[in-house]
Amino acid sequence: MTSLIHHLPKSIDESADKNHFYESHWKQVGMDLLAAHAGPLEGLSLLDYGSGRGETLRLAAKQGMTVLGTDVDEECVELSLAHGDARILKEVHDPVLQFGENSFDVVTCFHVLEHVDRPKEVLTALGKIARRYVVVAIPNLRQLPRPRFLRKQPFPVNEGHLQGWDHSHFRNLAEKHCGLKLVAWGHDHVRVPLLSGLAAKIGGDRLAIRLETGVFLKIAKFHCSSVIALFERDSR
Repeated sequence: MTSLIHHLPKSIDESADKNHFYESHWKQVGMDLLAAHAGPLEGLSLLDYGSGRGETLRLAAKQGMTVLGTDVDEECVELSLAHGDARILKEVHDPVLQFGENSFDVVTCFHVLEHVDRPKEVLTALGKIARRYVVVAIPNLRQLPRPRFLRKQPFPVNEGHLQGWDHSHFRNLAEKHCGLKLVAWGHDHVRVPLLSGLAAKIGGDRLAIRLETGVFLKIAKFHCSSVIALFERDSR
C-alpha cells in the first residue's frame, strides 16, 4: 500500500515545488468537502487509511477532530505520529477486523486505493468502519488529451499503481459493489497540455497553480488530477 517507495518521499516542501503543493492540496480539498456537508468537524473521530506522512491527520486535528492514522509501513507510521496517533495496519484488505464496524465517524483514504490489489474489498470495509462518511481520493484516468504531435508514447505510470478509474467508473464501483452512496464530488486541479507548461515558464509555479486551481478547473473540472468523492452508507 503506502510503503516508502519512489512515489512517497519522506518529506515535501509545498512552497518550493508545485507537485509537492498538490500532494497536500487534494487532502485539503477532501477535508473541505467533508466540512461542507458534515458541518462542524470538532469532536468527530477520523481514521486515515494509508496515512503516509500524516498530512491528513494534521488537517483534521486542526479542525478539532480525534485522529488515528494507519499504514502498513513502519516508517510511515513514525512520520504520521508527528501529527496524531498512528499504528500499523495489520489487515490491509479487511481493516474491519482490526478497528471494528461503526468505530469512526469518518474514514479517509487519499491516493491509496489504487495501490491495493483488492480495492472492492477495501472500499467496502472502509464503509463498514465509518459511522457517517468516507472520503476518498484517487488519480483520475480522464485527462485532457495532449496534441498529437506530442504523443510519442503513453505517459509512464506510477510503479505502485495496480488499477485506476475515472469519475463514472469509480462511482459504479462504490455504489453498485461497495454499499456506498455518493454525496458530492471534490475537484483539485486541472493541468492543460501546453498552457500549464507555458504558465510555469512565464510566471513560475505560483501562476501555474493559480490557473490550474482556478480558471482551468472551472472549465474542465471532471478532467482534474484526482477523483475526490464524499460517500455515505447506502441505507437501501
